[in-house]
This record gives sequence, C-alpha cells and structure tokens, in this order.
Amino acid sequence: MESFLRQTATSIMQLMDWKALSRTTFVLPSHRAGLVLKDELLRLQQAQGAQATWAPSVQTLNQLQDALSPLYAEDELFTILRLYRKFSEFSIQQLVKPISFDLFYSWGRQMIADFTNIDASMTAAEVPNFFDNTIAAHELEEWHLDEEVRERLESLFGERLMVNGERDSVRAQYEALWHQLYELYKALHAEMEAEHKGYPGMRQRAVLDHWEDEYVQVQIAGRTFIFIGFNYLLPVERDLMLRLRDQGQARFYWDFVRDFETNTKAFSFAQQNAQILGDESQNHQSPITNHKLPVTLVSCVSKEAQAQFVHQWLKENYKAKGDKVGVVICDETMLEPVIYALPAITVEGQTEPEPINITKGFPLRNTAVYTRVMAWLYDRQRGDVEQTLLPDFIDQLSAEIFPISSEESAGLDPEQDSHSDEALSWKELLVLESEFQVRKILNQLRNLISTGLGDVPFTLKLLRLLMRRMMESVTMPFHGEPVTDIQVMGVLETRLLDFDRLLLLNVDEGILPQRQTDTSFIPFYLRKSYHMQTPDERATVYAYNFFRLLSRSGHTTLLYGQPDTIGGSRGMSRFIMQILYSDQFDVTRKELQEACVVRPFDDSSFVPTQTCVSIRKHSLSPSALNTYIACPRAFYLEYIEGLEKTEEEEKQFAPNTLGSFVHHAMEYLYTHYLHCDNTHPTRVLPDEIEAICTNEDTLQEALTAAYKAMETEEQKVYNPEEHVSENVIIKGYIKNILERDREDAKVGLQVYLLEQDRRFLVPVDGVGEIRTGGKIDRLDIYGTPGNETLRIVDYKSSRYDDKTHAEKMCATWDEIMSSPDKDYLRQTMIYSHAVMTHDKTGLPIQPHLFFCRRKLTDITTTVAVNNETVRDYRSLEQPFYKALKTKVAEIMTATEFPKCEDGKCPGYCAFFSLCGRKPKDF
Repeated sequence: MESFLRQTATSIMQLMDWKALSRTTFVLPSHRAGLVLKDELLRLQQAQGAQATWAPSVQTLNQLQDALSPLYAEDELFTILRLYRKFSEFSIQQLVKPISFDLFYSWGRQMIADFTNIDASMTAAEVPNFFDNTIAAHELEEWHLDEEVRERLESLFGERLMVNGERDSVRAQYEALWHQLYELYKALHAEMEAEHKGYPGMRQRAVLDHWEDEYVQVQIAGRTFIFIGFNYLLPVERDLMLRLRDQGQARFYWDFVRDFETNTKAFSFAQQNAQILGDESQNHQSPITNHKLPVTLVSCVSKEAQAQFVHQWLKENYKAKGDKVGVVICDETMLEPVIYALPAITVEGQTEPEPINITKGFPLRNTAVYTRVMAWLYDRQRGDVEQTLLPDFIDQLSAEIFPISSEESAGLDPEQDSHSDEALSWKELLVLESEFQVRKILNQLRNLISTGLGDVPFTLKLLRLLMRRMMESVTMPFHGEPVTDIQVMGVLETRLLDFDRLLLLNVDEGILPQRQTDTSFIPFYLRKSYHMQTPDERATVYAYNFFRLLSRSGHTTLLYGQPDTIGGSRGMSRFIMQILYSDQFDVTRKELQEACVVRPFDDSSFVPTQTCVSIRKHSLSPSALNTYIACPRAFYLEYIEGLEKTEEEEKQFAPNTLGSFVHHAMEYLYTHYLHCDNTHPTRVLPDEIEAICTNEDTLQEALTAAYKAMETEEQKVYNPEEHVSENVIIKGYIKNILERDREDAKVGLQVYLLEQDRRFLVPVDGVGEIRTGGKIDRLDIYGTPGNETLRIVDYKSSRYDDKTHAEKMCATWDEIMSSPDKDYLRQTMIYSHAVMTHDKTGLPIQPHLFFCRRKLTDITTTVAVNNETVRDYRSLEQPFYKALKTKVAEIMTATEFPKCEDGKCPGYCAFFSLCGRKPKDF
C-alpha cells in the first residue's frame, strides 16, 4: 500500500499545475511531515519529467498563525510578571496581602494556559458571559467542594485545603484570585495590545479579529493553502480554515480509518472535520483492508531491557535499502539509553553503516549543565536564601558554571577553523545546545533582575525556583533528516508517516495515553460546556496518533512493562487491551527475558527474571549498601562476584519471609477492601478498618492471597497447613498495623501508594550514575487538612527490643553511613530521598518504621537524626545526599574489600567458610 503522503502528493498534482506550487502553502502537523511531503513531490516531479519550479512553502499550523498574527510574541516569564503586578495591585485594593512571586509563578503559568484556552475557544463577545458563569458556578459551590474539585485546587496550589472551619490564607488567596480572573484577563489584554504583543491564545485570536485588515489579507492574497493530516482542532484553528475555504483558498486532506471498530473515538475528530471542511482524500486507499493488521506484543521486565532490545530488533527488521523502519519512544526518559544501544546497521553489499536519524526532544534536566547549575544554587555557602540579588550575581553564576568555552567543554579544539554540525558527534552537539539553553535562561533572568519586580525583592530562593522550573520546561530537539530508512522518534513526530516495520517502546498505561493532571482554574464541566480543550480531548488525540500509526504499518511490535517490575508501571496500555479484544488485529504475544532473549508468551508459567548482569552492576540497593557497611567482603562476594546464598527449605518462616507475607496481605486488603488504586490518595475511615480487623474471614482471605503471591514471587510451594503457628503470627502483625491505621484515620489518613518502586541516580566521578532506591511498602498522607505529612511507611517484622529500639531509631551524621546498626534508619532515609525526587504533593516527608511485632499504638515509629525527630526529610536532604554520594563513590571505586572486624559478624553469614570463620565464634 502506498504511503498516505505519496497518495496525497499524487492527488494534489492531479488537481494543479506544477507552476502553481510557488503560490501554494502546505500546512501540516509537524515540520518532519512537511519534509517528507517535499521529498514525495520531488520524486513525482522526476518521474513525470516536469519542469523545475519554485518549491512550495511548508508550515505547521502554529507557524501559519504566528505569521498572520499582528501581535508579537513575548517571553512567558515576562508575561507572568505582568500578571503578577496586576494581581498584586488588585489584591492590595481588596486589602488582601499579595502572595510571593515564587508561589504565584505556577499560578501565572496556569492562568496563561487557561486564558489561551479561552481565546482559542470563543470570541471576544462570548468571554464576559463565560466569566459570569464561571463566578456564578464558584459561588454556587461556595466551598462545598467535591473531591474532584478539591484535588484539582490542591494540586494547583501545592497546599492542602481545609474541609471545615474558617478559610485559611490559601483559600483567601484563591477567593481573591477567582473573582479577579476576568479583571486580570482584561487588564492583561489591554496592556499587551497597547504594546502590540500577546500570549499564544491572544495572538491566535488576533488573526481572526483582524481578518479584514490589510496586514492579514496581503499575506494570503493569491495563495492556496492545503491542510494535510490534522485531527483535533481548536475553534480558533477551525475558524481560520473555514475562512480560507470560504474564500476559495483552502483544500483539505484527512488521514483516518473509516469504520474503525477497535476504538470508536480514535478517528472521530478527523471524521467530523472532514464533514465540516471537506475532504480531498476520499479516494485514498484505506489502510485497513480485508486482512488483519499484524501486531506482536512483547512484555518486558525493565526499561533497560527494552532499550537493549532495539539493537536486536533493528538487525532483524532492516534487511535491504529502501525498507522503512521506525523506533518510537513513548517515554522521553528512554531517549538516552536507546541512543547508546543503537547498532551500526550495514546492509549486504555496503561497507558504510546505514544512517540512523533521530527526531526527539532531549530534556535539559537530564544534562550535566543542569546538575552543575542546581548544585551551585543549592550550595549553602553561597549566602542567605532571602538575600536580594543584583545582576552581577547572574554574571558570577555564569562565570563559575562556564569557566571554559563551550567548545572546550565539549572536548573540541577551539582553534579549529571548522565547527560545522557534520564535524560534531551527537554528544558534542548536546553539550553545546544544553549550555546555550542555560545561557539563554540566565540572560532572561538577568534582564528580569534589572527590570525588577516592583516592591518584591528578587531573592536567591526565587532564583532557585525559577531556574529549576525554567530549565525543567526546556526540551532540546534532535532533528534528523526524515528521508532516510531508519528513524527514531517520539509519538508526535510520527504524524503522517508510514513504515514497513515499526517498534514502539513503553506502551504502558500512564505513558500512552499519558497520565495527565487537570489543574485548570476553570471547572471541568464549564470547559466542556464551552467546547474548550480538556483531558478527554487529549486522551482521544493519543488514541488517534497510536491507531493511525498501527493502521499504516506493515508490522508493528509493541513493548510494555510487566506489572510490578518497573517503577511506577501499571502494565500494558489500555490501547493494547483494546487490540487484544479486536478482530482487526492479528496478535502474537511474546516475552523479553534475560540477555534480550524473546520467547513465546505463556500466562501460566511466566515468572519475572533478572534482565542482565550489566544492569545489576549499575544499581545499588539499600540492602547492598547495608551489606557493604556491615562487611565489605560479604558485599564483594554477593554483589560483585555474584555468589548466591544457598537457601534451605524453611520449616519455620524467617523474619524476612514473615515480612513478605505481611506486605502482600496488607496490599491485598487496601486494594480490594479500601479501594486504593496507586494513583490518587484514598481516604480511609476508622469504621472501614475496624470492619476488616474484626472479620476473621477477611483476614483469612488476605492470608490466602499472600500465599499465592509468595508462590509466584519466590517460585516456591508454600503449604498453609504446614505453617499454622506462622499464620497466627502473620495475622497478628496485620492486626497491629490495622489498629495503628484505625487510630491514624481518626485524625486523617489517606493511603497513596502501595509496594511501589522509587529510585534515583547518584553520580560518581569516573564511573557514571548509579541507581539506588527500592520498593517502598507504603506512602500515605497523615494529618488534618493544612497540617498534613507525606509518610514513608516501612513494615518491619524483625525482632523488637524495648532497650535498643530508641538507639536503633536514632543516628548521628557520623553514624548514618558507617554504623551497621543503623541499617533500618539508613534504608528509610534512602526511600525518603527517592520519594522526594518523584513527589508532586509538596508536603513534608516523614519516614516511619512500623515494627509490627508490637502494638504500633504503643511505640514510636518516627526516626531521629542528631536526637531530633525527622519531621520533614527535605530539611535534611543536602547533608544526607552528600553523605550518600561519598559512600557510594567509596563503594564503586573500591579496590579492596576486607572482612569485618572480629566479633562484628552477624549470627549467621552465608560466606563464613570463605572467610575462615565459624558461626559458633560469634
């Protein structure tokens, strides 16, 4: 079947003369698709022997709107500053103390997004009525907020709202902000229009508002606009197309599958637009014919395994020149490992490897310069965080972050005459581009400091926040020439492209479609009523991109994570589930095992396995760290030499086995009886927990589920009848935890995540980045609204001693990375850091150890450092992370691994005989 763009190019040139191309503008969803279309037109011209002519103009829809708009673009930071000044003025007028700019920054970004959504969805005449309805809806609720609205507002503010009682300061700010939205909207419009500037939505609407003006009409005069392959359109975009069509200056080509039963909503937007605007592609060959589309589903145990599989897949699927193969990265964090795994592909008869082109954004936060900047800013020796900064502070930062030229930092010779892109590797280009982006941000902030924030001081604290948020919002594009055979790209870059063979990585729920937070100031139902964009439309767009891609591929391989084996993964995407139940696809299922071995999928016998030794060597679990601190020799034998401990059949469960049963049982109870979904915090009530505690059948059901889970996890057979006494112990442990939870629920308890993997990277000079962290038993939110804490709860089933408990739960900074007795505290602090790197709640993070042998209502579960209870790990992050980095660097660069001192061995060690020691000596 011919590709869609080839069919489109042929159709266009059947309707117009080659000379007319110079007066034609092709409008496509992406720059990449435009280059492919140009290549197809060139191929067609050569095939027909047509005379040379001027090339057509190729633009994206945003580029077209930018070109036609009479308003200039302004940097987002300065637009937020405009909003902040207006907001502060209004707040003072209403006798409300303005919030600080660092808190307002996220509010300002959201307001600009909301204002853009408003301008893109309705005319200026409709806006006043919309805001009247918005305020009326707010007053109708008058703090009787349902949970969906409350979660949205709390996510937006980064603080918790009170359920009862008087309104707190955040609520007062929200009240003021809500009633000021329309005034802020009008004031921002008036000020920016006076300067002929505008934010994105304002500039898009200005094209239609000034349609009859000479500025717009001159640019479109005598031109034909051909719109190709669009899907969901905002009203402002559709109105622009309608006006061009009504003037006889527009044609439309839509790329969708007719009668697509697998997902009935996927192509609904494109079909509706075709009916409204017309469709020149009606005679195109349908991508789905009488045969089923072949798809291979491959389950994987880790992201790293998927990246390594790319090498094997390309060698198997690119056999000859002209084969169109693509690798689609659904998760942007996978770009770097995939690039490192790419092979050199050489086809038969050629000596030079085939070029592999990459078009995908690389996050600035994943570069070395981002780490240098944030480390410099968070160095406490730089001064008081509340100090007012002058422009020369940015100059000092820049001088220390970039002490040498970009060429030298990229490993280049600054004396070279040629710095062409062809002479640079992708790594060198990445260094140069990342430093350029950081320099650009620093210049913006220097200008902002020079301009000033009025009466608000520009502090080090504010600079840290702006630098982090601005750098984290930057994605550096890899641009590859799209006419080559092998392409690596993201999902959006695939629009309008067709492939013979296709590989998609990370087709997991929450990644495809992407899990989205709805943090708008405007209630969801009002946005729906006014045809504004909501997460519903964005989810349908994901479905369109995914199923359009599959429908035009000769064969597609989809890789997804097995549940509970990848941090945060929930298994296969809902789109894969739809494929499995569809008659339009021919599905083959396989598994990716160790050493990238693929074998047929078997639901009944599948057991997760270790990916490969190389991955293991570049990760360091808290258990491994504790082993090293207790005995470097045991660490060497187990984690470097890979010697496995011999395991005997357990006649009586060891403490760690009992603990595993407790983990599985608690996960079952909270998932099946209290409806925790590992997505949102779930409030639990004392009566609900009491009902579980007092129901022996429920506890037995949880125990039975734990046995099944243990058999799958440990690949053993556990017979409940042989462990009667242990069963009683396990139930007792469960009751101790539930009774503590019942008492906590009386104050306020929301269970957030259960048995979730959380890890982070620790850089080691000369080695690279080492991943550490692990599976956290439970994350919950405890406390009354406005006074809540995010708790890291670690269940412990080991021996509890009243005399030594307080000592084990407390450590000095000298002990925390040196004492074997502080293993529990050290582990939970690592978990706290891992949680902090992923946390979006902004709540204080507090580690807790639940020694479930005891009644947890009678003992202290918090930990302490330097005799002070850890109430918020964030306050200890810097010294702990510094100590951890030092210890990890020591481990990863060690050349000797001595055995521990005499008398310091544990009661049992699997490697006694290798050390020449005996258990009885200890």
